[in-house]
Amino acid sequence: MRYILAIFFLLLSFSFSLEVEVVEDFNPNTNIETIKEPQVEQQKIIKKDNQKPKKETKIKEPKKNNITLTKKTNKKLKKSKKGVLVIIIDDISHRFQLNEIKNLHIKITPSIFPPNKMNMHSNLLAKGLKHYLIHLPLESHSKAMNRMHKTLFTYYSKKQIINRVKEIRRLFPNAKYVNNHTGSVFCANYKKSKILYKALLDNGFKFVDSRTTQKTKFKKIAKEFGRRYIKNDMFLDNKLSVNATLNQIKKAIYLAKHNGFAIVIGHPHPTTFKALKLAKKYLKDVEVKYLDEVYWFRKL
Repeated sequence: MRYILAIFFLLLSFSFSLEVEVVEDFNPNTNIETIKEPQVEQQKIIKKDNQKPKKETKIKEPKKNNITLTKKTNKKLKKSKKGVLVIIIDDISHRFQLNEIKNLHIKITPSIFPPNKMNMHSNLLAKGLKHYLIHLPLESHSKAMNRMHKTLFTYYSKKQIINRVKEIRRLFPNAKYVNNHTGSVFCANYKKSKILYKALLDNGFKFVDSRTTQKTKFKKIAKEFGRRYIKNDMFLDNKLSVNATLNQIKKAIYLAKHNGFAIVIGHPHPTTFKALKLAKKYLKDVEVKYLDEVYWFRKL
């Protein structure tokens, strides 16, 4: 019976992680913007540090990093030559999934679904948890994905969006972060995304863009609100294969070391957990941290 339940939940989790179509795989030999630009900016930063200018309050922000590199935070980055890696596991609806994460003994940040048909009391999973996000369903191009309980649609009014965020706050009174589940349609809608972003800020949330579409408006919106744009850099498990996921983890490690910092997202698949277990020896090359442990995020 235990194995039958495991297979059942595997199929469910697979169906809710289909829309991860946009964040490109990293290849060190290609001209990917998220790799190249931060590298240039970091070289400039190191040069400035070596020159020891008389007055230095802030160093120019890298175009694609999610942080403000003040002199103080830059020292923290240099102190950790390994680089910082944040691993998020989306689509959490059940206690056994949290147990799988806990058993890895890796600092992984779970992203918990609000109450849904798989578990109408999923908010209770956050009780006693210090490190987690809320995985908020947003409208996508997939009719199947849009059946997720209380998905936010672009045709919703401003009041409906705000009331949903207030409901999320009541369900998760101690939560700090929200990231989107799917959302290829919603995130590309500037007007509705801005309403959602402001509602999240007003209710004490920080938004992490899962980047399920290249047309996301949240980078522009974050800038308009004077906030740092926090984003997913890559998905780990678009392919349900241990070897493929392990290769993605290695790329994530390279990305973190290369840029000094990276956020990556996986899902609660057995193949993902197995790959993470096998990756422990490689993860020693970076500092794996919970999202809210990262110094500059706490100051946002």
